[in-house]
Amino acid sequence: MKISVNCKNLLVKIVIEVAHKYIIRKRQNTILYTELLLAPVIATFFFVIHFKLHFFIGFLIGIASIISFYVLFFWARIFRYLFSILFSIAWALGAVVLGLSFEKTANLPVWIFAALVFIISIWAHWNHFNFIKNSEFHEYE
Repeated sequence: MKISVNCKNLLVKIVIEVAHKYIIRKRQNTILYTELLLAPVIATFFFVIHFKLHFFIGFLIGIASIISFYVLFFWARIFRYLFSILFSIAWALGAVVLGLSFEKTANLPVWIFAALVFIISIWAHWNHFNFIKNSEFHEYE
């Protein structure tokens, strides 16, 4: 198939014009994807260590949990909110463990740190869902 020079120039001009006219921006919010991948890994090690399962069976449980988390997360809105709360609680518990390793005498700073981490995690989830729900298409000149 031959394209004439004028037609090629026109196609290049259209492509360049479209590239300058629209700005396509993909939002990077890796907290959700990190959590959705980290939870099955933790579940795998939990089943292998706690229930003394073979690593391959634990690996299969991890793969099944990844698939089920993704399906439930994108299938129903209630699971998004439920997972967001559960993952935020998990981040707060991680903050408690980290805080207790630094502060051994007083518990109040540890719980304040955990509450702060929980609030930041909930805000990050809310920000992501709010961005998706309220996104609009803008055309730039």
